[in-house]
Amino acid sequence: MKDLLKNLPENVNITVSKQDLIEFANSLIKSYTQSNKEPGGKHTIFKSIINVNDAVLLTGLSKSTIYQKVCKGAMPHYKRGGKLYFKSEELEDWLLENKVA
Repeated sequence: MKDLLKNLPENVNITVSKQDLIEFANSLIKSYTQSNKEPGGKHTIFKSIINVNDAVLLTGLSKSTIYQKVCKGAMPHYKRGGKLYFKSEELEDWLLENKVA
């Protein structure tokens, strides 16, 4: 592959269709979002249903603060099988409540 790239001319003109660009962009987005779903991935969250660790990243709150707010019913959450889950959209809305002028 390296040899192939070395033999390319300095200036290359390529015609690409709109559909090809869309498919390429979609594949980049898909691979980026998949890398963020893996443990140890980046801090960007694209999932709609998230766990406590993702909620920590999304809100910037510590895990203990999240548990305290859940216990008091002050934070939107769901429980299933003894685990906590959150809707990222609901958490974002919750964070944006009480706007300061």
